[in-house]
Amino acid sequence: MIELAVKAGKDATPEELEKFKELVLRDPQVTPNGLSGRIAQAHLLAFLYKDGELIATGAVKCNPEHQAHVAEDSGIPLPQAEYLGEIGYLHTADEHRRRGYGDRVLASLISSGKDMELFATIQLKNDPSQRLLARHGFIRTGKSWPSNQVDDDVNLYIRQVPGAKK
Repeated sequence: MIELAVKAGKDATPEELEKFKELVLRDPQVTPNGLSGRIAQAHLLAFLYKDGELIATGAVKCNPEHQAHVAEDSGIPLPQAEYLGEIGYLHTADEHRRRGYGDRVLASLISSGKDMELFATIQLKNDPSQRLLARHGFIRTGKSWPSNQVDDDVNLYIRQVPGAKK
């Protein structure tokens, strides 16, 4: 049985936060220092369970300082009043990949943040994540900048609310 829950970081139980953190840390690019606090501060957390086991996660992260740096690095304004936050911590356990679980998690985050725009940062060489974002209406914009984590460049992707006037 598949179960998908989306809630504010502040509303997650300590056990949920710990399981979320454990799965996200399987990604070697996630910085463990301060991760628990960043997860708990997220606007939204998505938990996808299969037969009671957490197999996929995602979040709309809340970090205004990071958002300002992304705007500066990309050359694209990301006003706090318009952007709910950054899509991140999208991770599916290796043995459950390529089954559409990432699409389900991302779609749930988008629908839960329905009236706000979202952004994501993806490394140039991360084709699967770029395709995932494109399927959900994100477009690459701005200039690339060097990653602090790996030998690659980072790109900004934004998703505007359909029908929103700019």
